[in-house]
Amino acid sequence: MDEEQKTTQEQQAEQSFTPDFGNTFDDYGEYQQDGAERPSRSVPRPKRLKRIRLPRIFWWVLAMAVAAGLGILLSNYGWKWADDVLALSRPDAAVEITINEFDDLDAITTSLKEAGAIEYEWLFKLYCKFSGSEDYFDPGVYTINLNYDYHALVNNLVEGAGSRGEVTVMIVEGSRCSDIFELLENKGVCSREKLEQAAAEYDFDFDFLKDVPSGAPNRLEGFLFPDTYYFYLKDEPENVLKKMLQNFQKRMSEEGLEQISSSPYSMRELVTMASIVEGEAASDEERPIVASVMYNRLNNWENPVLGMDSTVYYGCLLLGEKFSTEIDSPYNTYLKPGLPAGPINNPGITSIRAVLQPAQTNYYYIATSKDGFNKFFADEKSFTEFISSDDFKPIIPG
Repeated sequence: MDEEQKTTQEQQAEQSFTPDFGNTFDDYGEYQQDGAERPSRSVPRPKRLKRIRLPRIFWWVLAMAVAAGLGILLSNYGWKWADDVLALSRPDAAVEITINEFDDLDAITTSLKEAGAIEYEWLFKLYCKFSGSEDYFDPGVYTINLNYDYHALVNNLVEGAGSRGEVTVMIVEGSRCSDIFELLENKGVCSREKLEQAAAEYDFDFDFLKDVPSGAPNRLEGFLFPDTYYFYLKDEPENVLKKMLQNFQKRMSEEGLEQISSSPYSMRELVTMASIVEGEAASDEERPIVASVMYNRLNNWENPVLGMDSTVYYGCLLLGEKFSTEIDSPYNTYLKPGLPAGPINNPGITSIRAVLQPAQTNYYYIATSKDGFNKFFADEKSFTEFISSDDFKPIIPG
């Protein structure tokens, strides 16, 4: 038997043989070959949200509506802003604008708004910042027209462009603060009320005021130096008072600061004595003599009272009372020893110099004669005889 026949017989035998295992695999169920279909399990899947697809026409209409709304909004406000910048609808009317020395852009813009020259403060500030005119303005009083556009407003609020109001004010020696404030109000510089308030409370940075208590309208009495001044109309009270105080400081430096610093009296005490000289002396020649009488009374009497009518009169003015040497006042030098509570007026440089360089006398008494000049006496007997004579003329200071 050849090899090919043997192979064929073996294959036939394998096909005809069927194995018998009996009941051996009955407990295992039916046998399933690989690749046979298996039962499937149902696993729930998350539901997908359906995308709503709107027609393109809807988006086009929405975009057009938004654009139209913005256009209407911008056109409405844009017109108003343009109107304010160009002054297209403002009336032809003149107004007065005051720019004070320390006003910033905010203060100037507020003044323009209140005057009706602009409508939108933020827009004018923006214009000034972008145009570089933020610090372009000069202090002064200007007349402008409401129909000025922003460019014209800026150009007409500088020195030389408008009417910058100034006034000349002459303050005479011996003027009291109340007189000066009234004069400044009448000249249109500042109201008396504002000047009194600033004089009482404002913190002026001057060494000679450090020991002067605040709170009273006459706080600066003695330090508002008499001179001829040029003030802006409708100026701030601090600026006005500061100008006079600076002048006082300058003149003291020029006229005798060394003598003041070497004196046993303080600056305020010396100014107080100078104000009394101003109130008592009838001429420049008398001033050093009046000063000598005060020094003699303060330094040589057992009861160093000055007994000066001018100080008593000032105290009566403050209290609103008639002149009386019996009045209860810190300015009554008949009853109060030493110097009064403070200066009684604003003395000139001649009276201040007289206090620094008094005459050397033995006089203790002063009396006014009919010719308006003072007589000086060394003893009480001579003084009493004179005031009993027809040559004496009592004068109540005014």
